Amino acid sequence: MAALIALAALAVFAAGVTTGIIGMITMAIRREENNYTLTTEAPDYLTRAARRLNGVYVRAPRDTAIAHRQGAPV
Repeated sequence: MAALIALAALAVFAAGVTTGIIGMITMAIRREENNYTLTTEAPDYLTRAARRLNGVYVRAPRDTAIAHRQGAPV
């Protein structure tokens, strides 16, 4: 009986965590759509986390040591 109660508590906890993650992603996506920030770097931690969970990112050119030495535009 105790094992069944522990299993039910674990299931409720897992459902709460899943709901929280989905809610966080939903809020971040809505914020980005309203602010039109999908083509720039993520403005805050919540949107960065949502992008990471969704596998979405913005490619930005990086300054490399070779390009810096050669004077090439990056």
